[in-house]
Amino acid sequence: MRTSIRVAAALGIPFLAMLLTGCTHPTSATYDVDHGWAVFGVFQETVRTETPEISPDTLVAHADTFVGTGELLVLDGHVSEVCKTMGCWLKIDGPHGADVLVMNKDHAFFVPRNCRGREVHATGRAEWQVQSVALLQHLAADAGKSAEEIALILVEERKIVFIADSVVMPSQGLEEPATPLPAESTPQPEVGGIMPVMPTQTETVTPTATPTAPPTATEDGA
Repeated sequence: MRTSIRVAAALGIPFLAMLLTGCTHPTSATYDVDHGWAVFGVFQETVRTETPEISPDTLVAHADTFVGTGELLVLDGHVSEVCKTMGCWLKIDGPHGADVLVMNKDHAFFVPRNCRGREVHATGRAEWQVQSVALLQHLAADAGKSAEEIALILVEERKIVFIADSVVMPSQGLEEPATPLPAESTPQPEVGGIMPVMPTQTETVTPTATPTAPPTATEDGA
């Protein structure tokens, strides 16, 4: 309940807290999961009196309230962009134009790569990240940007990133998400991006003396 009151104050709705007394309604994410939406990742049921349910617009506008707190959030919106390589990230946009990058926690799950335009909920936590030029270019390549567009990315960015425990969306028409590649059982270290060639053991051979034939006797006995 305290969370809901704090959210109401952040959103400038001073009397909303009064209406929340005794309310235990599920969030939209929990409601939609209960009604058949597909879940990617590890989903945790949430109720509105305990977990703030917000849009990207609200998250961006009230970053001091929601970002970097470690608090579980439900982020609602539509998928505006998705990683076309593995489905390891997506962008969720809100009704007023703000969008937020959503990264799947620990790369532990992927979302379908054909989910763009879908209504979506993500559960997780928001944090500030300074993203390097290399990472921004990598994300642009994942999104299918052209080489010319990628080359224009020259400055790192500080931005809000939503680390998702789960992503929830309607299941109809979704392709199967990518699956993680199996890790090698005994990976070799890499040096400068090149796999070193390890020397093979050779058997040490100790030289042996070659026997010499005894001198032959001459006719004069010498």
